[in-house]
Amino acid sequence: MKYLTFFLNIICLNFCVSLSTNSELKIIVDVAKSFTKPTSVVAKMCWESNKRSKYAPVEAKLAKMLANLDRPMNIRYLRENETIENDNYPNNDLLFIMNRTCEDANAFIRWASANHKFRKSYRWLILGKSIITNDQTFKVSPEFDNIGISVDSEVIIIEENNTDEVSLHTFYKLKPHTEWIIEHYGNWSPITGFIKSRTRIESNVMRRKDFMGETLITSVAISDNRTKTDLLGLGNIFIDTPAKSSFRTIVPLFDFLNATKVVIFSDTWGYFINGSWNGMIGDISRGEADLCGIVTFITKERMTILEYLTHPTPITLKFVFRQPPLSYQNNLFLLPFSTGVWLCTGAFIVILIAILYINTRWDAKKYKYYNKQKIDQTCLPPTWSDITIFVLSAISQQGSSNELKGTLGRLVMFLVFLAFVFLYTSYSANIVVLLQSTSNQIRTLSDLLHSRLELGLEHAPFNKFYFSSAYTADDPIKKALVDTKIAPKGVLTNVMNIEQGVRIMQKRPFAFNMNTGTGYRIVSAIFQEHEKCGLQEIEYIPNSNPWLCSRRLSPYGELFKVGYIRIQEHGLSDRENRLIYAKKPACTVMGGSFGSVNMVDFHPVCLVLLYGMILAFLLLGVEILVHRKQMKIRNQAAAAAVE
Repeated sequence: MKYLTFFLNIICLNFCVSLSTNSELKIIVDVAKSFTKPTSVVAKMCWESNKRSKYAPVEAKLAKMLANLDRPMNIRYLRENETIENDNYPNNDLLFIMNRTCEDANAFIRWASANHKFRKSYRWLILGKSIITNDQTFKVSPEFDNIGISVDSEVIIIEENNTDEVSLHTFYKLKPHTEWIIEHYGNWSPITGFIKSRTRIESNVMRRKDFMGETLITSVAISDNRTKTDLLGLGNIFIDTPAKSSFRTIVPLFDFLNATKVVIFSDTWGYFINGSWNGMIGDISRGEADLCGIVTFITKERMTILEYLTHPTPITLKFVFRQPPLSYQNNLFLLPFSTGVWLCTGAFIVILIAILYINTRWDAKKYKYYNKQKIDQTCLPPTWSDITIFVLSAISQQGSSNELKGTLGRLVMFLVFLAFVFLYTSYSANIVVLLQSTSNQIRTLSDLLHSRLELGLEHAPFNKFYFSSAYTADDPIKKALVDTKIAPKGVLTNVMNIEQGVRIMQKRPFAFNMNTGTGYRIVSAIFQEHEKCGLQEIEYIPNSNPWLCSRRLSPYGELFKVGYIRIQEHGLSDRENRLIYAKKPACTVMGGSFGSVNMVDFHPVCLVLLYGMILAFLLLGVEILVHRKQMKIRNQAAAAAVE
């Protein structure tokens, strides 16, 4: 019996399907085959099923036809009131096929609209009763008025003619309140099969980029109200520079889309505070604006509501500073020689002291009688303390009142002074070079924290957030940097306009957090050529390259993205960047000036002098105490002798 049922099902696959249903199947297969990318089919059909199987014979035949294609496709059938909310298909693989004669068709369409299944990447093929009413003009059925079919949708509808030929169309709306726009997708006939329209060679973006004068609302964050009337002007380029440069880059986009620009202003970029977004991002999230009018940093929180489109400017936000003098990071008086040279020098001094001690002992023994007769006080005594003082005087090139008398002793003295002349000369020459050298050891935020550099911030709205305790709570380095150098009492200090900060950076060791594009423009104007050398950068905000953005899942996202790419390809954004921003100045002249020595440079020497004076007074006090104790003992001994 089972074999008989199987045999009858096979026969039914070929003969139990009507001609009109066969045409539907061929249309579905031909349209699916026309896509040049992998496709998985989800079908909402209402073919009658076999009592002995949960699949209708037509469903089985369609599955077999799709599986036999050169690029095989799988298919999933949805039963009544069934959806795919938890589907595992990639978005760009899905092709929905639906018959509007099904009882739950309208409910399925409303579910798809609510779950963004009509947005980009999804494709639809709708069969059944006509959607377009042809009364001199094409009009879409009112049932679709509140369905989210927009410019990024690809919804194909089938319209039967009086002949065997079938027309396929796509339709969409620019905005919910506008009229439907219907495009010809292609034709199908039993003889020729499916022939796609030549207009489909272009992508949806290029075909649908004409907004026909519809408005696009752009939200721009500014800090100065004068910018509202001078958003495109370059008269005062250092006020709201990011807003002006970004908007000048965006303006060609409205011409590309044939859209009317509407600009609204906000006082900040936008941050998540008390459960909602404020500023420009708040306008985007509430749907009050379509497009960000100023570049924005990428953060984890913003990625849930924004789609980042392009990075139009090379600007970043960094700490910029001139390399500080080497003495700000190191003790200059230890740097002339390497560790190995210092060890060799120490060993050389110990050996010299030992040789001199042996030599003085020999001289003392050899000239003992002569010294008693002449009472010569210039002869070097054979004691460790006198010999050590003699070697120290040779090291410091000061000489000594004592000397060795013999021929061997004089030769040793000559070699000692000669060796230390070379060491002294090398040391002094290195010190002079190091006094004019700069340090490149400050490369990270941790180095910046432990350096002697002062810190300053550009007066900008975003700095209040990025240098707040809320932002730095999870990063101990940033928290320490803010608590010790930027906001020691909980209030931001050293906040200034960008020109003032650059001028301070020119005069003294000072790290200034600024918009590098604008800051380097000022640096190029006021810095001397030699001062442009040694400029260092440290990134405070990770991924600080700002991006233009729009609302996440916006139907216009691809249009904006392609428009921005076209603007960049034609060099328009590069032109704006060259007009407004500057790159890091090149170092062409080094050593153009000679800096004076300051207190920081010889601070270690002052400490040595201070500690030496303290030690001298301590030794003096010890000597006085010892002397008094000795005198007391002598007096007691003398008194005892008298008695």
